[in-house]
Amino acid sequence: MKPKIVHARDSDIMYQLSDLFVESKYSIKAEDKNYVLLKKNNYGNVLIHLPFLLIALFLNAFALLVNVAYFAYSLFKKSNVILITTEKTDDEGNPLEFDSVRELEVFYDQSTWDKAIELSELE
Repeated sequence: MKPKIVHARDSDIMYQLSDLFVESKYSIKAEDKNYVLLKKNNYGNVLIHLPFLLIALFLNAFALLVNVAYFAYSLFKKSNVILITTEKTDDEGNPLEFDSVRELEVFYDQSTWDKAIELSELE
């Protein structure tokens, strides 16, 4: 999965942004002086898992395989990965393409979202 890349003006802003993501159930996977990598695992919808488990329990065990496939798809394809960085170019000198915090839709609280947008747009 390709991470969403968010630019931060400096390391203080980067850590403030990462704290906001951690409040929204993201976990820090890697961290250095110029980047923070965050991930939020997606395990799938309980309302989809439950019927498949009940069908597997009472009718057909094949439904359990479908449930495991759905779980794996959700975990590996639908989990959110966010990279907050202070750098503007990659290792080869190519400019990075940044995603706007406005487009991420990851915060539960509107005030948290507004603060993240404000921090990410500081120049």
